[in-house]
Amino acid sequence: MVGAPRTAGPIRIALYGVIVIVLAWAGTVILGPTAQAAGACRPDNGARGSADRPVPETLVTTPRADGRVAQFQNFVDDSATTSLSSFLWHREQREPGGPYGDWERVSSVPLGPKNYLATAVENADGRLEAFLPSYGIFCHTVQGPDEDEAQWSTPVDFGLDPAPYHGGVVLFRESDGSLDAFASRNGDGQSMDVRVQRDPEEGWGPVRSLGGLPESGVGLGQPSTITELPGGRLRLIVREWNRDRYWETVRGGREGPWNGWRLCATAECG
Repeated sequence: MVGAPRTAGPIRIALYGVIVIVLAWAGTVILGPTAQAAGACRPDNGARGSADRPVPETLVTTPRADGRVAQFQNFVDDSATTSLSSFLWHREQREPGGPYGDWERVSSVPLGPKNYLATAVENADGRLEAFLPSYGIFCHTVQGPDEDEAQWSTPVDFGLDPAPYHGGVVLFRESDGSLDAFASRNGDGQSMDVRVQRDPEEGWGPVRSLGGLPESGVGLGQPSTITELPGGRLRLIVREWNRDRYWETVRGGREGPWNGWRLCATAECG
């Protein structure tokens, strides 16, 4: 698509219809999409599933393709049997602009510590996908085919696991409906990792690295700006996790690799 670039900010809201691209990602493959960490995404089977009180500043709004809006929110469950007592719940409008249905718990996997903010997006099949931070990893679950049943798949380790205080998983929708998920590399944050979903039936592709920073002792947070440019290019601007310095990398065309990281003079990388 040719024209002025469009930009998506970081991501409590997973925007529907943001401009995008499909490509073969270049970079090092880190983890296959079916690889799971042993014991990851453990549920608290003792928690009764009661939304006793909402957790402030955890509301996530996700627009749907049909004009409805879905909402996700952390609620404390006083019956939790572990040190983590908040869980992700979901509701959505029955029709565009209409009232919301009842809150339903997405999963009994507890949220936290340090990172409590989940994120969600609608895939090309019209199903919601949610990403839950739990014990240092992000757990991935997909809404069942029948929304009225309120059933979600068993959460599994998504493979993008940013270090504490290095942000979360940031989602970007391409113009053809494919999805990109970005997160700072676990450990030292010296790179950014990405997974791509071109077709929901095929699932998410492997974790790939966008390449390391040219400076040592520097760690990235989550992307602050993601922009699709003419010619199928994709531009990321990322703030360092602990100071106001910004780095930029650009994917060179729909099939092109990511170029090296460039330190920016301003937050806009102008």
